[in-house]
Formats: sequence, C-alpha cells, structure tokens
Amino acid sequence: MKKHRWTLQRQQQFLQYLAETGCVWRSVKLVGTSAARVYALRQNDPAFRHAWDEAEQIAADRLEAEAWRRAVEGFDEPVVSAGKLVRDDDGNPVMVRRYSDTLLLALLRAHRPARFTKGLPASAAASTTASFDVRTMLLAKLAQLASQIETESRPLLEDRSEERAREEAVPAGPK
Repeated sequence: MKKHRWTLQRQQQFLQYLAETGCVWRSVKLVGTSAARVYALRQNDPAFRHAWDEAEQIAADRLEAEAWRRAVEGFDEPVVSAGKLVRDDDGNPVMVRRYSDTLLLALLRAHRPARFTKGLPASAAASTTASFDVRTMLLAKLAQLASQIETESRPLLEDRSEERAREEAVPAGPK
C-alpha cells in the first residue's frame, strides 16, 4: 500500500470532512490516512488542534441545526399501511408531516437547563432523556415484579390457627 504524504492540503481535506461529518474515523477513511497519524498531529501541532476544535464545533452546529429542523419544522414521512406504501390517485406516495418531540425536549434542555430539567437529579439531567426514561421504566417494572413475587409466594390458604387462638382468648365486648 502506497503511503501518502501528510501535506497541508490533505490536512485541510481531513478538517473539511471532520466539519461535514463530525466523525474522526470517517474523515480519516475519506482522506486515506490513519487515526494514529491525525491524533499525533493534533497532539503535537497547536494550530492543527485549534482547527480540529473549530471543525468539531462546525459539525456540532450542523447537528444542532438539523435537530432543530426536525423538531420545529418537521419532516415528511411516507404513509405505510399493511407493509405497503400508500399512494394517491396520481400514484405519488402519500406523505405526512412528522415532528420529533424527543429532539425538541433535548434542545430545550440544552438551551434552558434550569427550566427543563426540574425534578431530575443532577446526574440524570446531564444524561440523555432516553437513558433516564429507560432507567425509570426498569425500576418501576422491577418493583412491580417484586410485588407480584411476594404475592405469589404466599400460600392461598394460610394457617390461621394462631389468629383464631388470639381471637378466642380476647373476650368479645358487648354488642
């Protein structure tokens, strides 16, 4: 395999791919170099490190813009019924506008954390909504299962001889 020189032009190309994709391994693959090479350059060259950080910020801004678009403007999705694409009278796919409540909440939590993370522990507020909801659901399900096991482990007909003996020992009051 021919080893490519790590020229300034190839560095710029890597940074451009990083800004577009936000993914180091993909950018490395697209430019045809190794991750070790780019990480070594990042560590040893402050200008490259600064450009890398800027490229990551550009990628993050693009992701945030796309999340905002999907949450607020929505996106078209084809209607599928019984596993088949629904078409209109002209044969065009019927589309429905969808919005992402999950992305909207994530954006609100990112921009207004004090207002949209109320009642959550600090660690949960920092984590993603999905992982917090899954943890809560799992804990609730475990509590439910524990309750069922406790109920099922009791015998259907309990030995009530001790209870009857206590009732018989206590004289009944006037009726």
